[in-house]
Amino acid sequence: MRLSRRLGGLLAAGMMAVGVTAAAAPARASTPSPYWEIRTWMTSNGPTLECLQGDLGGPLGSSVTQHFCDPTFTNKNQQWLPISLGGDGYNFQNVATGLCLEARNGAANGTLVPLWDCSSTESNTRWAWDTPSGESVFPNASEIQSRVSGSTGYCLDVPGASTAIGLQVQIYRCNGTAAQLFWITHPE
Repeated sequence: MRLSRRLGGLLAAGMMAVGVTAAAAPARASTPSPYWEIRTWMTSNGPTLECLQGDLGGPLGSSVTQHFCDPTFTNKNQQWLPISLGGDGYNFQNVATGLCLEARNGAANGTLVPLWDCSSTESNTRWAWDTPSGESVFPNASEIQSRVSGSTGYCLDVPGASTAIGLQVQIYRCNGTAAQLFWITHPE
């Protein structure tokens, strides 16, 4: 009987210790977001404060513009999901709209880049992420090059390398300038 009381006391003390330890344990970290920012890279010091944003509401054909990056990363219009299509192909899907960056209407310098259905049968939403090492790794500063039939050789481009807020991005013949470098990063 004495032994069972002693074991009961030890068991109770052990349970209390576990309970105290569990209560004092830090909260489990939340799962990181699978979404990314696409930042412009037009300074010699690295990414600017501008991010690509799908226009609010996002019907097919809505514009993709640059805006100040949301420091809290809660603006879903600035959140993108890179979806690998195999090989060097990606869709860049806007979280708020569910639509993707699109290169359409032929290949010509200055063609504006809208949002379009990601499952477009014309594959107008296929892009390559050409990192300097030749690997598709995020984050890294690199060109986002169109892989749409008839427009290969054209890159996502900020007109005139401007930092103007609200400016719509375009495709332009790939030229290696800072206007065509983007930093796809996870803001954590």
